[in-house]
Amino acid sequence: MFCEAWPDLQYFIFTNYVPHLLYYSHIPAALIALMFGFFVFLKSRFLEGKILFFISVLFFLWTSFNLVLWVSPDSQLNIFLWSFFGILTSLLFVSSLYFVYAFIDKKDVGLSTKIIFLILLLPSIVLAPTSYNLHTFNIVACEAVENISYTSYYYFTGFIVFIWILILAINRYRKAEDDFKKQIVYLTVGIEFFLLSFFTTGFFASYLVERGLINDFGLEQYGLFGMTFFMGVLAYLVVKFKAFNIKLLAAQALVVAIILLIASQFAFIRNNTNRILTGITLVVVSVFGWWLVRSVAKVDEQREELEVVNKELERLDKTKNEFINIASHQLRTPITVIRGVVSMIQQGDMDKLPAEARAKFYDGAMIKCNKLEEIINDILNATSLANNKFNVMDRKAEDIEVKKFFVDMVDSFKVETMERNINLSVGSLDESVPVIQGQRKYIEEAFTNLITNAIKYTPSSKATSEIRNTRDDSAEAKITISNKREGDFVIFSVKDNGIGIPAEEIPHLFQKFFRAKNATAMYVDGTGLGLFIIKEVAQGHGGDVWVESEVGKGTEFFIKLPIKQTGKVDVKKFIEAQANLKM
Repeated sequence: MFCEAWPDLQYFIFTNYVPHLLYYSHIPAALIALMFGFFVFLKSRFLEGKILFFISVLFFLWTSFNLVLWVSPDSQLNIFLWSFFGILTSLLFVSSLYFVYAFIDKKDVGLSTKIIFLILLLPSIVLAPTSYNLHTFNIVACEAVENISYTSYYYFTGFIVFIWILILAINRYRKAEDDFKKQIVYLTVGIEFFLLSFFTTGFFASYLVERGLINDFGLEQYGLFGMTFFMGVLAYLVVKFKAFNIKLLAAQALVVAIILLIASQFAFIRNNTNRILTGITLVVVSVFGWWLVRSVAKVDEQREELEVVNKELERLDKTKNEFINIASHQLRTPITVIRGVVSMIQQGDMDKLPAEARAKFYDGAMIKCNKLEEIINDILNATSLANNKFNVMDRKAEDIEVKKFFVDMVDSFKVETMERNINLSVGSLDESVPVIQGQRKYIEEAFTNLITNAIKYTPSSKATSEIRNTRDDSAEAKITISNKREGDFVIFSVKDNGIGIPAEEIPHLFQKFFRAKNATAMYVDGTGLGLFIIKEVAQGHGGDVWVESEVGKGTEFFIKLPIKQTGKVDVKKFIEAQANLKM
């Protein structure tokens, strides 16, 4: 069924300013919102990205339905589409509030808040198919006659949302960090401008038409420009602050905006020549924009890589300085003790002490000498390995009997394990790998470092209560060495039930000078070079090293080594392995 006044109405639409405003306010705004929302939805996995996409779809439906109402003479279609405006508008308002919550808080709202959202939406949804929404249709003017109470309610919902967002933003702004405060301000200005323009123009258009003060709903077209402004603000947040965790280039946003603006001109062109020229311009700008985006993307990628490198260099420099401070302290302490003992000997004070007391001083001096030697060896070995000076590269690989190697190693730690009441043992050994080939000196040093760490960081009954509390006191403190074959390689394991390593620190564990925080808290002494040396030795032999750990449960280190060496250690492979580890 067609409207009676359609010919006159059609003439009015296509000969006055309204058509120009109509297409310009609807088509570009709807496309920009939909494209930006879809882009964010694809690029972001966060809740706020999904809500924004939902908002863009709602706005696209609203503008599409509204555009049809302006140009369609079908009264049945018009009244059907018109009945959805209350639902779409209410959903737009509440979704906007939901979006602000998710964007600022970076999490979903609680159940009680969702219930409030539903209560606000229910009247608009429930009353939409009733006469409380549209009570008749003006066949002459070709427009529905709205119930002002229903219309006032959903626009009043918009007003509530507007105030709610303002209060929420002010509250969150006070508690936010300085960098995020700017994002809150931009977001609030953008979405509040959209909401204010949308619900005020829509409300006044409905109210004035209802009162007969104006003839049509043209006023509401001005409110749609608020969405374009809102999308522009969001694009700025993405470019400037990486909002939604999206690395969108400013060039991309600029190119898309230009293409949309040029394409929108087809809605106004009435001349074929202008259509052709506009089409050529659109193609040229699209090609140039594609090239520009690709070029800027490469520059941005290089810049980000440099930022990562700079941050890593800063971290290494900071770690190195921390190591120098720690090492200098650890070097001075043994020297101070040794100097004290030597001074007592020179002055004859040592001879005046009982034999037992002298023995304690001598033992203390020897312990500090050993500690000093350990620190110096770690530094020298790490420096040598980092500079690709694997001293035994020119020697042929030696045969190492696996079982005897580990039994002897366990025996060498008997004093330490007995003192700490720790059970260090050789567990299951793969009988198919009785012998491996490698540089005994370095392999021995690697396992010595692993076992030493396991002993140090496995609490025993003799440890302090604070340390013991990191593990079940009833559990036996134990360290087990085992291995298994994997093709031409053998994987050795050193497992303990000690304090464990925080998951976030494991990726940095084999770097120079790095020590886990809980390890530093347990023992201040330590160079942070032991695990670095282990990795250098493993990779120098063509193998690798990794770790599995859980805080409070224990740690298991794995060293993967080839069973046989082809004459010498692979120098090329070793150098490649060191390239990313040099300071």
